[in-house]
Amino acid sequence: MITLAPVRTKRVSSPFELSALVDRLVGAEVRDGDVLVVSSKFMAISEGRVISLEAVAPSERARELSQRYDVPPELCELIIKESDEIIGGVPGFILTLRDGLLTPNAGIDKSNIERGRVVLYPKSPLTSAAAIVNALKTSQGVQIGVVVSDSRLMPTRMGTTGVALAAAGLEAILDLRGKPDLFGNPLKVTRQAIADDVCSAAQLLMGEASESTPIVLVRGLEKALLGNYRYSSRDLSVPIAQCVFMQSIGHTQSRPQM
Repeated sequence: MITLAPVRTKRVSSPFELSALVDRLVGAEVRDGDVLVVSSKFMAISEGRVISLEAVAPSERARELSQRYDVPPELCELIIKESDEIIGGVPGFILTLRDGLLTPNAGIDKSNIERGRVVLYPKSPLTSAAAIVNALKTSQGVQIGVVVSDSRLMPTRMGTTGVALAAAGLEAILDLRGKPDLFGNPLKVTRQAIADDVCSAAQLLMGEASESTPIVLVRGLEKALLGNYRYSSRDLSVPIAQCVFMQSIGHTQSRPQM
């Protein structure tokens, strides 16, 4: 049986040592085979990835984007710097590619932070996730997995679900190609996004508003999924040339920033 337990903490908005805090919060509770889902925003705040918009000087390109998409020019400047490619947008949002992930506004978030400030994505989610795995192994003698979670929008779907930005210690993608289905037909393209599934489940407890639940402890996953695994955001993303959505709308390859 798979269980999920919320881990709450006080509100923070300045840098802190994430691995040490995780150890203090859940170190006495974790067991071999557990998985910790950690909010990407919580991780980013620990790294000091909080920016005051009034300190950002917009470029001419940022001002052009601001006029086109009705997004503050300071935020547009950060979007340009934080994204690999700007694909398009609608009033209020600019659609970008960031480390293989299709995301509005390069993942920059204005919620749950002081007015006038924004939180960027963590600088290196995989490095931070691996650090937590190693810290708990050293302090508690347990082998766990850590998944860095963000919320995402799905095309044509209302509301947000969870998506993994990185995973350490957990087999994040389970390759089912070649395995038979119920009728013996071999699966040709199916790969199960284990890390994304875990993030979506944890999102039920993390919430999107004032829940103050940046960590969820997941217990009961198959221990065979735990091991010396490391996945960055790019490792979790399908190349554009193989993406049915991007190919179908005519976006055939990644293009450099303009």
